[in-house]
Amino acid sequence: MYDPNQFFDFLGYGRGDQLYTCPDLRTLSVYCRGDQEQLARLFAPTPFTLTDDRFLVTIADFTNCSAGPYFDAGIVFPVRYGDHEGANYFFEWEDQSWSVALGRELWGYPKKFADISLTADDAGIRGAVSLRNEPIIDLAIRYDADADGAAWDGFRTFPHLQVRAVPQPNGPAFQSFDILSRDTSPNFLVKERRYGIGELSLGQSVALGDNKLEVSAVLGAEYVIGDYAITKQNGIPDVIASLV
Repeated sequence: MYDPNQFFDFLGYGRGDQLYTCPDLRTLSVYCRGDQEQLARLFAPTPFTLTDDRFLVTIADFTNCSAGPYFDAGIVFPVRYGDHEGANYFFEWEDQSWSVALGRELWGYPKKFADISLTADDAGIRGAVSLRNEPIIDLAIRYDADADGAAWDGFRTFPHLQVRAVPQPNGPAFQSFDILSRDTSPNFLVKERRYGIGELSLGQSVALGDNKLEVSAVLGAEYVIGDYAITKQNGIPDVIASLV
């Protein structure tokens, strides 16, 4: 009898319960404030309710990942679904085809392919996301000994609340529509954190239709190095609702 699980070998990525680690994960994050009305329009097609007008733009260097090296970039918004509060990756990019497919197919992250980089010097870190020379995100931190994270105090980044929706292959609706909750934060060990002045520029493609994401203010930035892991206890998603 044919074992369907062997089809993962054909797809090129692992199962939803796979475990992996990434020591010395580098993450650059710029915190922003947006327009409340525009953000509400942005989330209108989703089942989530925004809980904050602040959002996070981030690039992470997973080149030490045991599952395979890649870079990740995303724009994250605090949201609520029913009694569940967390954060939603509304925009996301990665630089490996297998990691794009894994995140989208298994866990509902809206990943797209892009070229991503992080470069460092003594003054700070600069990150870039682009595709075929079209800029998508440019962000940076300039280290400042007087800076701190007070401007984004209380900003919630976990658990991730994502929609895993599978369209019908021969109909107008969805075959399944699940809300997933995923939290890797208990496994993350911070080894270094630096604050500074944030810089950010978003390209025209950072939009839903013609609704390009607006930045009302850049609140600041932080650069973090730490050890990351997905374990059986933390990182494998839970299905908290099924709408179909």
